Amino acid sequence: MRGWVTISTTALLLASAQLHAGDMRFRFSNPSFGGDPMATIHFMKLLEAQKMPKPAETDAIQQFTEDLERRLLSGLATEISTQIFGQEGTTEGTFSVGGLEVSYETIGGDVVVTLTDGLSLTEIIVPAF
Repeated sequence: MRGWVTISTTALLLASAQLHAGDMRFRFSNPSFGGDPMATIHFMKLLEAQKMPKPAETDAIQQFTEDLERRLLSGLATEISTQIFGQEGTTEGTFSVGGLEVSYETIGGDVVVTLTDGLSLTEIIVPAF
């Protein structure tokens, strides 16, 4: 008898509960694809925020000067590497280019390269191999 009451109570509760369901609909939010035309300003602001800034235009002489400086510094780095790690490498030395002074010395198993531009000092420790 007790099982009959439990089943009937459960059935009564389930029958009285109201269940509501609606259709799930997809709506485009981008106005370019048929979405809300009032959202255009919002999407334009998002697009503007994602744009990369344009690089400043340089004239030909300034670009040539920058390229030449890069090339000279690259050649200096190659020369220093050869003198430090080459077949007849030295244990210490100094180079100067413009306002940049590069000195190196071998301490133990490491090579300490010091860069000085008059305002700041940078040390790079490279393991010798």
